[in-house]
Amino acid sequence: MTAKSREMARGLRKPPQMILSEAQIAELKQDIAAIGADLRVFVFNYARVFGTSYVPEYDIIAVKGNIFPDTESGSTHPRDLMSARAVLAHEYYGHRTYQNTPVPIDDWRDEFRASYTAAKITPNLTEEDRRYLILDALARAAEEGVSIRHNNFIRSVLYGYTNI
Repeated sequence: MTAKSREMARGLRKPPQMILSEAQIAELKQDIAAIGADLRVFVFNYARVFGTSYVPEYDIIAVKGNIFPDTESGSTHPRDLMSARAVLAHEYYGHRTYQNTPVPIDDWRDEFRASYTAAKITPNLTEEDRRYLILDALARAAEEGVSIRHNNFIRSVLYGYTNI
């Protein structure tokens, strides 16, 4: 499969420069509460980072405009489609959980682990949220040419069963 024939993330989320409104922040705070995350960790419209991300130096999650998917983009890539709640889970239960580990930040393995872990342990995600997180994890590996064997958890999220 060539890079041209493979569906790649096109970054088709809302722009990170988009300033979150008070109503959007209130909605995001509801999502944060729903997933059982500590609201004190989240900083909205934080100017010192480009996009939504975990900032280990300050143990914060900076939330920017790209937390929201651009539902009109036409992309089919899971990274472009996942909900704000799934992205919050990726940052909180994924990146924050594994701070100070030897895997470098932004390494594909760090991104894979963040999405996989978020899908596995985050409370109150929808089935679609879990599916997009797993598909994102698998896409991160595939983009590096790494094949991931589907374990029972991955099969249960993607196909609804584990016995194959």
